[in-house]
Amino acid sequence: SRQQFTHMGFDASKCDFSRCKGECLTRCPYVSYDEKEAKKQINSLIKGEMAPILRECITCAACNEYCPLGANPWDLILWRQEQTQVLGIPKNAKPASDWLEKPKMVRPGKPGGVLISLCGIYEVVPQQEFLTGMMFDETTLIGGGDYCCGFTETHLGRGSRPYEFLPTLVKNLADAAKEYGVSEIVFTHDACYNVLTTVAIQQRIEVHFRPVHILEYIRNWLLDHKDKITPLNMKMAYQGGCTTRYAAKEGEIWKDWLEEILKLIGVTCVEEKRKYTGNNRLCCCCSIFHTQHDRAMKFQHMNIQDAIDAGAEGYCFICPACVSVMRMTCKEMNLTPYYITQLVKMALHEDLGKAGTAAFGYPVK
Repeated sequence: SRQQFTHMGFDASKCDFSRCKGECLTRCPYVSYDEKEAKKQINSLIKGEMAPILRECITCAACNEYCPLGANPWDLILWRQEQTQVLGIPKNAKPASDWLEKPKMVRPGKPGGVLISLCGIYEVVPQQEFLTGMMFDETTLIGGGDYCCGFTETHLGRGSRPYEFLPTLVKNLADAAKEYGVSEIVFTHDACYNVLTTVAIQQRIEVHFRPVHILEYIRNWLLDHKDKITPLNMKMAYQGGCTTRYAAKEGEIWKDWLEEILKLIGVTCVEEKRKYTGNNRLCCCCSIFHTQHDRAMKFQHMNIQDAIDAGAEGYCFICPACVSVMRMTCKEMNLTPYYITQLVKMALHEDLGKAGTAAFGYPVK
């Protein structure tokens, strides 16, 4: 029955080939399918058959936005990738698949102060160094497997794991909020934020604390401390991570917060001059970085060159995974990579730390 797919997010009742032109795959920038082939591939997946798109998909979730009928074809692709293990991601690949087993870490701050969750990716980039300076002096940082949303597993062809862990994640975070005496938790990874908002609502899981996006936290802090800002007078492009595609469609979202932050610190955004922006933004290619490296580099080069052509003097990242995967290519192409907090620290005349804007590794290499 076609209806059996609905619990995974794919709504087979909306996947009506007579009412679409196969936009989910004809618009995909990573494959070259015409309408007939696009519909053939999706139909094969509905029937439980193998299809080339399972290997060619880079797991960016854009096809959910491209589908004019709201059928969520990416969720179907993801399910079939997990069933077939077709991506063949090495177990020791970074991002690592053991994030849910990472040991707990705590950087204590002011009692009753802001609580920030680093998820399980605090070792991928120098996250703790990125979260220093006056914006974070009194904050408490927590991280580890207990607080890991695991949503990056969707880039590794293991889509069910974060959904299965979600009730436990919500409980662990609620316990942490109670332990530290707060009613809200700030999340540094967009995936965590959207899992605890959009996905939790989809799964009918109550979240008894307020999830706060790191960008909302930064925006609000800057509004309260405008007197400390010296405008940077820079032109910047930015990378919208794949999980931003799960953001709510109404109210403030990551893009609103980010663009307000950039305006507050005197950064001119060049996104309106870019080809690969908005719904057409390109992925960092972390899912194929190890298994299809040349292909990943092709799309990274396209992405970064597009930013350069738009007049960018730097590339701003909001996702720890994106900056870890793309910063070396940025440096090679002479476009300096900045994590969002680094830009803010520059506007506050604060030192970036020993990581600086290094190409890769920590300690820096």
